[in-house]
Amino acid sequence: MTSANYVKGDSIASILNQAMEEGEGLLRLTPTWVPRSFLHPGKRIKLHPEDWYAYGAHRGGIDERWFGSTTEAANDGRVWHEGLSFVSHGGKHFLLRDAVQESGAAIIGQGLFEKYNRWP
Repeated sequence: MTSANYVKGDSIASILNQAMEEGEGLLRLTPTWVPRSFLHPGKRIKLHPEDWYAYGAHRGGIDERWFGSTTEAANDGRVWHEGLSFVSHGGKHFLLRDAVQESGAAIIGQGLFEKYNRWP
């Protein structure tokens, strides 16, 4: 993902609506890989050995995949979006967290949104 295909702020409303319409209410999420310096990488999630340290040995091995995450990973030296799931649509990407802030109940359901006002 590059900054050229990352959508944020007020710009996500139209692409989110397109993604929801074309996906018939389903959003396509990209894989969210999280490295941990204190665990052994990749084997239980069937990553190829060349991908175990994709972010560098100093960051730790990738040993977690998060699904539908709106929570940042609490890792030292993390990148700004670490742990956050992205929605992918038409070659563009935006954070699931931003989508929930934009359309709330339409994405997570009225009950969850009323109770938590976010994806829990």
